[in-house]
Amino acid sequence: MKKIFIFGTCLLALAACGKKGTTPDPTPEKEVKQLVRIAPVMTKVSDTKFEQGDAIGVTITRTAGVYADNEKMTFDGSVFSGSLMWYAEGADGATVLAYYPYSASQPTSFTVQADQRQGTSESDFVAAIKSGVLPSAHAVTLPFKHKLTRIVLNITNNTEGDPVAISLSGAKLTATVDEEFTATVDETAEIGSVIAHKISSSQYELILPPQTVSLVATVTAGGNDLNQALQEATLEAGKQYSISMIVNPADLKVAFSDEISAWENGGEIGNGDNTLIEKLADGYITYHEQKYTVAKMKDGKWWMTQNLRYVPEGITVSDDLNNVTAGVYYPIVVNAGNTAAEFSKDITVIEARGYLYQAEVALGKKVGDLTTVEQAQALDGAQGICPRGWHVPTAADITNLVGKGAGTTKTDAPYYYGSNGSISLLNADGFNMDAFGMVSIQDNTKTTGTLQGWNSKFPNKISSSMFCGSSYAGVTYNTANDATSGIKNLQFYGFMPMTNKDSEADYTCNGTKVSYRIAGPLRCVRND
Repeated sequence: MKKIFIFGTCLLALAACGKKGTTPDPTPEKEVKQLVRIAPVMTKVSDTKFEQGDAIGVTITRTAGVYADNEKMTFDGSVFSGSLMWYAEGADGATVLAYYPYSASQPTSFTVQADQRQGTSESDFVAAIKSGVLPSAHAVTLPFKHKLTRIVLNITNNTEGDPVAISLSGAKLTATVDEEFTATVDETAEIGSVIAHKISSSQYELILPPQTVSLVATVTAGGNDLNQALQEATLEAGKQYSISMIVNPADLKVAFSDEISAWENGGEIGNGDNTLIEKLADGYITYHEQKYTVAKMKDGKWWMTQNLRYVPEGITVSDDLNNVTAGVYYPIVVNAGNTAAEFSKDITVIEARGYLYQAEVALGKKVGDLTTVEQAQALDGAQGICPRGWHVPTAADITNLVGKGAGTTKTDAPYYYGSNGSISLLNADGFNMDAFGMVSIQDNTKTTGTLQGWNSKFPNKISSSMFCGSSYAGVTYNTANDATSGIKNLQFYGFMPMTNKDSEADYTCNGTKVSYRIAGPLRCVRND
C-alpha cells in the first residue's frame, strides 16, 4: 500500500414554534446510533497516500473507561470506518487514538523494513490522538503524525548509469511504542542496514526509528561499492533530514544538510483551540471536528446554516433547569406525547439542532463575567466561540439580512417581506432557519429556568426561539435606574424565529432583544 497525506425583550415567555419539513425528526421512536468514521488529515508529506483497503487500529476511551479497543477500520478512499458505532450521549467527549499500519493487537514495538526499495509506506508508522471528540454523524477529522524519521538522499551522480543500490547502515531498526504511540528507539535491538527507495535518479528516501546514530552510506555504482561514514546525528521523531551525496567513479562524498525540516511541512492541520478547515466553495466548514454547512446569503456574507454544537473546554452540557449558570444546555424537542418541550441528549438531535448557549458563553466568556454595560458594549462583533475569522452576529448583521431588528427596519434587506423577515425566503437560499426553542432565565436573580417554544395550538413542533447575538441592547439594574445597585439583566440583539403560524409562508425571523441569561442557539457569520 502507498500513502500520502496531501493532503423583544427576552423576558417574554414565548409561545409556540414550528419545525420545517427538512429538519430531522427530533423525537425518534428508537435510539439511533451513528457509525464511527475517521477522516485522516496531514499536511504535505511524501509522495504516497492511503489507498482503498488500508486499515488502522482505533481505540476510544471515555471517562467511564475504554469504549473501543484496537477496532479495525478500513479506508474507502475518503474515510476509515468499520462496524463500530458511537454511544448515544452526544455531549460526552472521548479520547480517540489511531495508528497505521493495523495489527491484531495494539503494537508495543515497530520495526522498519531493511529493504525499502519498493517504497517506504510499510515502514512509516503514523498515529493520531485527539481528546474531547464528540459523537457525530459526520466523520471525525483526525490529524495523523509521523512517529519515525524520514531521510531524503539527494544524489549527484558522476558515474555512468544510475546507482544499483544506496543504503545506510549503523542504525537500529526497531522502535518501542507506548500507549499514546510515542516511538523511541529500542536500545536492545540489533544494528542493521536499510536499502533506500528510489524516488528519482537524483533522490532516494528511507525511514528509520528516531535515535542518535553514526551512519555509514554505501552506494553500489559502476561495479564498485563506495562507502563513507557520516558524523553523529540525532534523528528526531516526525522530522525529515536530508543527506547530500556526490558519487564519483572512485569515491563517495556524503554530508548531512544543516537544514532539518518538519515532515508535516507547514505544521499540523487543526492545531490549537480554533480547529478550522474552510471549504466555502463546497458549502461547508469543519470546526472542532464537526462539519457545518455554510452559504453566502444575498446580504453578501457567509453564514453558518446549522446551529453551533461546540462545547467549550471546562463546560458540562446541562439538562438541569435549576442550574441557571450552566452556560450550555442540550437542545429542546417535543416530548413523545406532544404535550410539552423536553431536553434531548440524542446525538442525531444535537446534530440537527445544536446546543443552547447563554450569551456570555457564546461570546467567549464564563457566566457571571459581565458586570458592566461597558463590558457588554465592547463585545459587538466578538468572535466568541465561533471559528477564527467568524463572529457572533451583530445587530447590523441581523438587520441587513432580515430587515427588522435593533429597533430599526431595513425594507430593502434581501429577506424582508411584507413587514417581517421571512423564514421562507431565507430557507429558499439554504439558510435552514427554524424555531429551536430556548431555556428562559429572565435575569440573574432567577434560580430556575423554563423551557420555552412549545404551544398547545401547534402540539407537534417547537415554534419559537431566540438566538444569541453580540450587540448590546439594554440593561436593567437591581434598583431601577440605579447603576450602583448592580446589574440585574443585560440584553443583546439576536434572531427571533417564529413558526407559530398555519402556513410556512408566514413564518417570521426578526431581530429582538435577548436576555443574557436566556440560552438559545448560535449561528456564526464570517468576517468581511
